[in-house]
Amino acid sequence: MLRAQAQPSIFLLCESCHWCATFLDKTKVKDRCLICTGASLSSFPIMPDESFTLGFDDKRGLEMDFGRRRK
Repeated sequence: MLRAQAQPSIFLLCESCHWCATFLDKTKVKDRCLICTGASLSSFPIMPDESFTLGFDDKRGLEMDFGRRRK
């Protein structure tokens, strides 16, 4: 039996205000930031077997850590 391959989620990050979101359906991805309305969004896929955490440090700023999901 063939399984349908899961589509990757899309991670968005505003380069201006650092707003971020994960979209599960790439057809819902916006072209402007929902907070500052800037058009400087970076996006990249998050594969079904990947995970990430976000943190913020006053000295270092936004910290993102990516890895494989644990089974």
